[in-house]
Amino acid sequence: MISQRDRGELARFYTVTDPKKHKKGYTVYKVTARIISRKNPEDVQEITVWKRYSDFRKLHQNLWQLHKNVCSQSELFPPFARAKVFGRFDDSVIEERRQCSEDLLTVLC
Repeated sequence: MISQRDRGELARFYTVTDPKKHKKGYTVYKVTARIISRKNPEDVQEITVWKRYSDFRKLHQNLWQLHKNVCSQSELFPPFARAKVFGRFDDSVIEERRQCSEDLLTVLC
């Protein structure tokens, strides 16, 4: 676990790339976290996982609820791409979801 002291000493960068259609009928996105030491910039850790849109949507909903309970201005929380049944594999929909996911992770830094 990263201590509070270490949090300020680390810079975090997230990217969401390489959307791929999974054989089970959904899209997965490659999420890469780069954690860099501010004291020693050569000390870089990189973690990569694959996540679905629904994973990001759940994260957004949970964080929005927390934000709403703590802050009085819920409109300041970034919006997220709406779920769609039809057209969810369109390039524009996949790109919107990818961008919203990356934006959400960036806000968390």
